[in-house]
Amino acid sequence: MALVTLCPECSTTFRVTSEQLEAHSGDVRCGQCQHVFNSFATLITVEESEISDAPKVSPLAFSETLMTVETRVGINDFDETSIMQPDLSYFSEKNTAAYDDDDFDSTPVKEKLNLRWVFANCALMFLLIGQIIYFYRVDISVAAPATKPLLMSYCAVLNCTVPYPQDITLLSIESSGLYTNPVHQDESTMMATIRNYASFPQVLPALKLSLTDTQGKSIASRIFYADDYLVKNAASMQSIEPNHEINIRIDYDSGELNATGYQLYLLYP
Repeated sequence: MALVTLCPECSTTFRVTSEQLEAHSGDVRCGQCQHVFNSFATLITVEESEISDAPKVSPLAFSETLMTVETRVGINDFDETSIMQPDLSYFSEKNTAAYDDDDFDSTPVKEKLNLRWVFANCALMFLLIGQIIYFYRVDISVAAPATKPLLMSYCAVLNCTVPYPQDITLLSIESSGLYTNPVHQDESTMMATIRNYASFPQVLPALKLSLTDTQGKSIASRIFYADDYLVKNAASMQSIEPNHEINIRIDYDSGELNATGYQLYLLYP
């Protein structure tokens, strides 16, 4: 069997081979009118003998055979002498750029799909990295302090902050003392020194002061925050630097509690 196709522009018929069809996904250029078309659209098959051995077949029989094919595929003037080879020179390296731009997109469908998958995967990867940076921004700033300015710029876009780390196990009360005003017995003062043993700055902790009686039972307690215990010259402090100490002072009214002892705890609310 032979493969025959039809130019939809000038109705010229061509004999094509499977290699020619595969060369450009079936796209050929008509040697008669120079129109570019896809040969698969009007591809039919006829007996090889009717083309290569045409003299052995009577003109009537050959004409009737082709007319039968014409009726099926809509070919108007299909005869033995009109069968010719398509002009494939248009698809040479010389004309490839013009052909791709002006006639049809020759990028294989599979290649297009692969590019889409690449773009989609890249977008998902960037989204995942953004989420990781958002949720672990504090840990990243601790592990790589030089990245904190970048993280702050990142948070400026997302309307978030990069807070200082909080590891209460690396904070310690080095010393403390509770003093009662000798003149005003209902006024007391708590003084203490807090040290940060971490290699990174930490948020100022809260302090929980519990007053106890002679049996060590808590009779009153209160939580004090940085604004409550920082001395005036350190009121703007936000963190304790690595391997540094801060001194705190808490003045409060003990009233008639008659507390004989106390307990002081560090905590992050």
